[in-house]
Amino acid sequence: MDTDRTLTARWGCTTATFGGRLPEKLRAMRQAGFVATEFFPRDLFEDPRGPDYSVALLQESGLRVSAYQALRDYEGMPVAHRDHVLGIAEQMMDQMAWLGAELLVLCANVHPDASDDRPRCVADLLLLAELAHSRGMRIAYEPIGWARHFADYRRAWELVREVDHPHLGLALDSLHVAAGGLPLDGIAAIDPAKVFLAQLCDWPQTRLPPFEVARHYRLFPGEGIGPVDAFFRACQQLGYAGCYSVEIMNAHYLHEDPQQVAVRAMESACRMAGLR
Repeated sequence: MDTDRTLTARWGCTTATFGGRLPEKLRAMRQAGFVATEFFPRDLFEDPRGPDYSVALLQESGLRVSAYQALRDYEGMPVAHRDHVLGIAEQMMDQMAWLGAELLVLCANVHPDASDDRPRCVADLLLLAELAHSRGMRIAYEPIGWARHFADYRRAWELVREVDHPHLGLALDSLHVAAGGLPLDGIAAIDPAKVFLAQLCDWPQTRLPPFEVARHYRLFPGEGIGPVDAFFRACQQLGYAGCYSVEIMNAHYLHEDPQQVAVRAMESACRMAGLR
């Protein structure tokens, strides 16, 4: 059983939650008590001083990179497109090497041309997992709510299990797992060693489509209608031992003071987990 100290030592946040520049984002997360952050290519390249400057900022902050976001539209695509995305994956892995990151998130394919042919998807994911293995990295396959064929986390787990590669696992996001009404009991059937990342957020009562909610209207844990606490408990009972990343995309918070937003993120996560 996690103690308060060991659990909060697993709290992460994402740079996408904050407005402002990278130095303010990193400082806010660290001062609020987070130990990790999800990084995006934009974080590396937005400053005219170049990626070395961003890498130095990250190293000075003391935060580790829980995940690098995100590779898209890969599995089940025509070979030419798949190979193009593999090239993007190699470039992202080069960037991850600069950062000292080892986990790349792959979002389940949303492209209209994506096939659900199981052997083909398995072969594609195996190819990517082997690439990650060759670089000392891992792939976290994330079922997202509007994915073409693998929006249901239970089906995504079946696919990952069939690939059966040590460098391929799952990223489970509370919104994508539960906002569409999927039951949480399927989490208990997942191998805990295959959950590479767990992401926490809440959401409002709304008729907006899932894409808009996920990209623009996420709420901090416990501030919406979602069963985020039940999702968290299910991950804990499973024996998940990785980072819990508070992942909030909401335009409102981009205009707020990053320090205040980071404190709110930490406090909401702790309350949700019963630590405060």
